[in-house]
Amino acid sequence: MKKYSFLIIVILLIQTLTAQQDTIPLTLSDAVRIALSESPTIKIANQEIARVDYSEKSAWYALIPKIDASAQHTKFLVPAKMNMMGQVMDSPTDFNSSLGLSISLPLFAPALWHSIQMSSLEMQVAQEKAKASRINLQYEVSKAYYNVLVIQDSYNVLQKGYELAEQNFNVAKKGHEAGVIAAYDYISAEVQLNNLIPTLLQAQNGIKQAKTYLKVLMGIEIQTPIAILSKLSDFENKILELRSIDVLSLEDNSDLKQLDIQQKQLQKSLQLQRTQRIPTLAAFGQTGYSGTGNKETTLNFGGMPIAVEASKEWYSQGFVVGLQLNVPLTGIFTNTLKEKQISIQEKQLVLQRENAKNGLRLQALSALDNMNKAVKQVGAARKSVN
Repeated sequence: MKKYSFLIIVILLIQTLTAQQDTIPLTLSDAVRIALSESPTIKIANQEIARVDYSEKSAWYALIPKIDASAQHTKFLVPAKMNMMGQVMDSPTDFNSSLGLSISLPLFAPALWHSIQMSSLEMQVAQEKAKASRINLQYEVSKAYYNVLVIQDSYNVLQKGYELAEQNFNVAKKGHEAGVIAAYDYISAEVQLNNLIPTLLQAQNGIKQAKTYLKVLMGIEIQTPIAILSKLSDFENKILELRSIDVLSLEDNSDLKQLDIQQKQLQKSLQLQRTQRIPTLAAFGQTGYSGTGNKETTLNFGGMPIAVEASKEWYSQGFVVGLQLNVPLTGIFTNTLKEKQISIQEKQLVLQRENAKNGLRLQALSALDNMNKAVKQVGAARKSVN
């Protein structure tokens, strides 16, 4: 029995040590660092960059000479018929085969160059979106981390209030038992103490939920225990530093940069559309072999038997080179209408960017006002505590 008890104690100790080792201590910078490494949002953005990189490389491959090979073999299961001077006879042909090789190289194709430039702009968009994802994730993780600190401090305040209410209840209980305090005051103290319990439980659940949301943003398992190392008071001076930043400077704003790149894409799309009316020139070369096989048979030509021996013959088709010029003659009016559509989209994007810029400035001013309000509230609260 002692042996089993010892084993149980050892197992419990191992589980306790494992749980302690698995607990992740977190500062704000640690939370942001883990999120930027493990968050699915960042992984998706990185995969999108890799996808666009392959797309950009494939656009360059259009400038490489294109080589195509072809082969065909035809076997006659039923002899073909041939007509010779009114005589219909079975053809001795057994099979036909051909091999071909062709090479083409674009010499003048403006659409290809514009397509390559479009792929480059697409890569810029993907990189800017990835940057925006990192910035948004840092913002969300920071907000979730601060939320945990606020709820923890609120819980501490409630805990101190509960301890004070418990002391008042004990005093009222002793006074009531000694006949010094009335029963009404004793009951009121007990009611105040019991009323704080649901609030404490709600605050505990709030801490758990806030930590769970933080772990989701960080991309770690929900069951993984974390320990918040910072306190809300550690960031008291940070708001003063943020107030000194020029919030109206939008030069590095990722949303506006994406709109700028999208405008370049529309301009490049307009140039690409105009190339549909420009002739293209390409060089080509072709070579090949063809073969015919005859089976051994006898042809009946006017009652005279003609013996045909089995044979296989291959012929070279030679090697030819040349230039191919394509001049578009139709679709001019359709292309013109498409160009007008793209021009209108570009004008819409310019207006959209201006509207977004004004909205961002409004958000920045509102955030600055909220920070100033928070600083004043902290000062007023400190005076009230004193």
